[in-house]
Amino acid sequence: MSKSFSKQLGSTLAHIQDLFDTVIHGLLRSSDSNKENKVINNIKDAGDSYYKTYSDIKKGNDTA
Repeated sequence: MSKSFSKQLGSTLAHIQDLFDTVIHGLLRSSDSNKENKVINNIKDAGDSYYKTYSDIKKGNDTA
């Protein structure tokens, strides 16, 4: 049985969102060139925290 258009659209959008999240997380993790730059390190730390929390929420493990 095929999915309705609205379910297919929602599923597609969720996959696109996940792809963007994965790419952004990868970019944050790969920028190790400025280890002494506190601003860059703070942005990376915030990105890591966001990604971990977001992943936990997606898995249903929200502890907040």
